[in-house]
Order: sequence, then structure tokens, then C-alpha cells
Amino acid sequence: MVRLLFFIEELRGGGAEKVLCNLVNALDPEKFDVTVQTLWKADAAQCLRPGIRYRYCYGGKTAFNVRRSRLEAALGWTYPLHIKGRYDLEAAYLEFGSTKIMAGSTNRRAKKLAWVHCDLARNLSDPAAFVAKASKWYDKYDRVVCVSQTVRDSFVALLGQPEKTIVLYNTVDDAEIREKALAPLPEGLQKRRMTVVSVGRLSPEKQFSMLLSIHRQLLDSGLPHDLWILGEGPERPKLEAIIRENRLADSVRLPGFCGNPYPCLRAADLLVCSSRFEGFSTFVTEGVILGKPIVTTDCSGMRELLGDSEYGLITENSEAALLEGMRKMLASPSLRTRYSEKAAIRGRSFTAQELSKKTELLLISLMEEKK
Repeated sequence: MVRLLFFIEELRGGGAEKVLCNLVNALDPEKFDVTVQTLWKADAAQCLRPGIRYRYCYGGKTAFNVRRSRLEAALGWTYPLHIKGRYDLEAAYLEFGSTKIMAGSTNRRAKKLAWVHCDLARNLSDPAAFVAKASKWYDKYDRVVCVSQTVRDSFVALLGQPEKTIVLYNTVDDAEIREKALAPLPEGLQKRRMTVVSVGRLSPEKQFSMLLSIHRQLLDSGLPHDLWILGEGPERPKLEAIIRENRLADSVRLPGFCGNPYPCLRAADLLVCSSRFEGFSTFVTEGVILGKPIVTTDCSGMRELLGDSEYGLITENSEAALLEGMRKMLASPSLRTRYSEKAAIRGRSFTAQELSKKTELLLISLMEEKK
């Protein structure tokens, strides 16, 4: 039995947090004794299967605990003070904070992995400064797992170490997605007409303000539809102001974070990703599993997911290009049907069993190296 620790700062339902839960829930309990530990206390029973241990470093995210956590992290005390147990494998499941903390591991016997979920070259305001401080963290890891080839290329370009950097796609629970999609729509949402859905944190890299501008232009050009943007985040006030200023309150809904977004995806006539960058989009992966037509900007991981616009329409990462792509899809029922059929075919490649099996093989190979 391999004793395995996954560390992530929070379990609030974000993309990386969600796919971590999918992964550990799918790992063979006969082979792996799994512990998940977070920086902040979470209601882990809601997302982790029975048999997975859960631990946390701090309780409530109070001002005192935040100051304490920052001080302990700066001094390199987080791991020795809060992470207990003799693990065979230790994994930091998110870049930045989690990776820094687990790089301070005092468990010399454990093999160590770091997951990278984003295109670092596009996500960083000062790549050189990041490389200067982060290279020493990644030197401590035996493998760096990137969630797409684009993410790996970006990581290697910044930090090198190609010999220990690999690609493993995120684990998604395809059976759960299909089952939960059959539930009723969340309260306050009603399907009235052709509907476009996007999902993501309300933050600048998702470019939802651009999506609202495109929505207004499509309405003005005679393509009536509703737009639902599911998620929460710091840009909500900005997006609400754009909705007011452009008189979009009748056609746009911002329902916030949805624990079960899949009925909304099932109800959609078109899914849209407007991001400036991604890692390997959970939302788009879920969309192909449900066989939905998709339009996306050309951001990280999309060509691995959708081919050269074979399974979904990929546009240049600009407002004009995304506008034209959405216009084509909304104006052509036959095009939407064709992409829906293609997406369903692609969705068969993303099963929890197949994706988790590849991670299991990596973990077992690391244990063999250890021997």
C-alpha cells in the first residue's frame, strides 16, 4: 500500500480543486492510502469519498490565521508544524503557494511531485522574478506534472528541467457529470430561448467583459439569445456595471458559483470559453463529455482538447474573432448539430477510469525508482 499525500491550499470548488477530488476519488483504494491536506479547513466530506483521510493546517480564514499562515510560510515552518505522517509520495497539487510549502518537506524518504495547472508564461506579470524564487522550489521535486502540452512547453521555457516534466490530463468524473446534468436548472434560471453558457471565475483572465461586449453586438445584429455566466470572483462589480450600462439585464444572468453547473451546460445551445489563458479547461472538457457545441479562444490546451477545430470551433484570441465564431454557431443550427456530434465522440476519451489509470502508473513508477 502506497501512502500518498496531496496538498492544496483550499477545497472550495475551483477547477484545480475539483479535478483533485476527481483524481483521488478514482485512485485504486487497494493500492493507495490517500490523504488530502489543505491550508484552510474545508467541508471535505462533500467532495472526498469515504476512506480518504482529510487534514488541514488552519481553521477559519480569520485575519489572525492569515497573518500567521503568511509568517510561517515565509519562515519555512508550514510543513514541519502542520504536515504530519510518513508518506511515500507527496504531491503539491497547485503552483505557487502549495508548491512552495511542499518544497519545504522534511520527509526525505518521500518522492515528490508538483502539479502545474496554468500557462505560467501568460499568467505571470514578472516571469523573471518568479523564476528567480521558484526554481529552487522545483529543484526539490522528482517530477513536475503539467495538465497540458502547452502548460509543459511554457514551464520548460521558463524553468527548464524537461527531463522530469510530463503531461497528465486532469481527471474528470464523466459518469457523475452525465448523472448530475439531469437535475433541474438552479433556482432563478429559466430556459427561454437560444442560450449561451460560460463557466469560470469572474476574474480578468476569463475576459468576461469581452464576452458581454460580444453578446451586445450579437443582439444588435439580430441574433436573440440569453447569456449565462456561472462563477464568482472579483470582477462581479465590473461585469454588473457593464450589464447596466449596456441594458443587458433582460438577457444576461450571473447566478454565481453553482455546485452543480451541469444542468446549465445541458440546457445550453452553445458553450463559450473567452479566456486569455487556461491550463486544461475543466469547463470545456465537461462540455465535450456532454456533447455540446463549443466556441473557444485559442488558449492553452484547447488544441489538445478540440484538435484543429475538429471537435469544437477555435478562434484567434481576440474580440473580433470570437464574435465571428459565435455568430457562425448561433446563426447555423446545422453547424451546432455537427459540432455537438463531434464533441460527443471526443468526450469518450475522457473517462475517470482511463485518466486516473495514467496517474496511477506514474505513481507506481516513482515507487519503483525509490526501491
